[in-house]
Amino acid sequence: MAARTQISARRLLTVGYSSYPRKRDRWPAPPAVPYLRLRGHWLKLAGFAVGQKVTLHIADGCITIIPSTES
Repeated sequence: MAARTQISARRLLTVGYSSYPRKRDRWPAPPAVPYLRLRGHWLKLAGFAVGQKVTLHIADGCITIIPSTES
């Protein structure tokens, strides 16, 4: 089988939820916050390596992920 080198330009993800760890004796529990997890071989094909730092540019309704130039 030939190796796949082409990736699709779009990915459909679902925003889930998570919460921050509760501090001792804190009640009520911290509220749920939006959570987005990215994983897959397509990240490597897009040029992102394990352990690589990235920078997020955030705008209204848009998140752009680029390799970080900071160490």
